[in-house]
Amino acid sequence: MTLAAALTSLQVTWAKGVPGTDVPDKVVPGEDWEKAILRGNKGSWRAHMNVLNTIIDQNLASALILEDDADWDTRLKSQLQIFARAAQPFTQPNPRRVSTPIDPNKVTNLPITSIPSPPIQPSSSSPYGTNWDVLWLGHCGTNFPTSATLNLPPTNTSFLRVTIPNDPTVPNPQYLKAHPFALQDQLAELYPPHTRVVHPSSGTICTQAYAVSQQGARKLLWRFGVQEALTKGWDLILGEWCDGLFVNVEKGEGGQGKKESGEIGPVCVTVQPPLFSHHFGRGAASDITAPGGGFVNREKEMTPYVKWSVRLNMGRLVESEELRDQWPDE
Repeated sequence: MTLAAALTSLQVTWAKGVPGTDVPDKVVPGEDWEKAILRGNKGSWRAHMNVLNTIIDQNLASALILEDDADWDTRLKSQLQIFARAAQPFTQPNPRRVSTPIDPNKVTNLPITSIPSPPIQPSSSSPYGTNWDVLWLGHCGTNFPTSATLNLPPTNTSFLRVTIPNDPTVPNPQYLKAHPFALQDQLAELYPPHTRVVHPSSGTICTQAYAVSQQGARKLLWRFGVQEALTKGWDLILGEWCDGLFVNVEKGEGGQGKKESGEIGPVCVTVQPPLFSHHFGRGAASDITAPGGGFVNREKEMTPYVKWSVRLNMGRLVESEELRDQWPDE
């Protein structure tokens, strides 16, 4: 990953992985009977908690956390600039005005052209906005929120989808799947080819890449480093937290959900297809769980969703050769 980052002008700070055997049960939140969990999941949880602790200790405004087998497009920086603009309606304390009205009770597709470009930010400000907890940029599956999946009362952005049409970094629809034997993503059925969509996280899994703000790191470390029992993999826990399953909700008249006084749901924003994805090298092994249900071609390297893969083009980048598109338009 160090070489991949250097070739795309990224700087990375390494955090040590933690073997599950090095995590004693007494440091894991919860009762003893709740701690029957895979060693790999336990080590992964500890490593992520350590990173959150570092973010808080160093008072970082935000940080991007990557798995060491993550991959991305060589055009990542331009992708992130576009994502920052698309995320504005979700991540600002008072969302910037847009030219299309937003109905909090139905799906609204908002073209990115309706969102003003963010002003030039001082070096101390974030181009991604200031009111967010998690930006889930790399995953192996997510859903578009619907009234059936919403766990909290709807807000103005619960069903908002910001569309980025004609994105040359998005593969053709037949390639929009988490692994070769997965079902085609819903994105491919609902939107024209080469469309990327930014929306609130819902049922998101796998933590190939996620950014956390300082406020998000504090919430997560308190909730899952101190308070809640560890009963499953970290990505599943993070997904449930983003879905509002850890927010106390009272039922109002007619069974309608109503947040308790002072309870605020997390602000988690994701993107389809993801900007980061799991690179399946030859052998396709994982020290946590088997990728793709074990159906990945172990003789071929590949990265779902990423056209100009950094890992698959490292030799070409070093030698200044023409890059190879692993999902060419045909």
